[in-house]
Amino acid sequence: MPAFREFEKEAIRLMAANVLSEEQLRYALEADRPSSYNYTGSGYFLTVKHTSLPLEARTLSDPPVVGNVGEVQAGFVVFLGDQELTLECHTWGAIDVPEDFRDQPVVVSTPPVNLVDLRNAT
Repeated sequence: MPAFREFEKEAIRLMAANVLSEEQLRYALEADRPSSYNYTGSGYFLTVKHTSLPLEARTLSDPPVVGNVGEVQAGFVVFLGDQELTLECHTWGAIDVPEDFRDQPVVVSTPPVNLVDLRNAT
């Protein structure tokens, strides 16, 4: 079984599109199994290693990516460095990400972000 589910691959592609090359993405996303997986109770961390991945540490969270299934809403962050890629999936709503979240039909999207400029606020 591959390390990443299809919705996880989609989330990673969205956040890493301008950072990783197509080759780096392919190697990471086609990994046969994770080098580590940790369910936290409100989400999880899933890590793969490959020699083509960057040594330099970098955190990717733009665009914001959301995964929805039923009433569960999750957010994602990608951590790069030391030739590893770690996907963090965390609760982004009132309901914690369940342990079986990865086995559900998760729909990934990039919701619009409403930025408020407070630089000149009084």
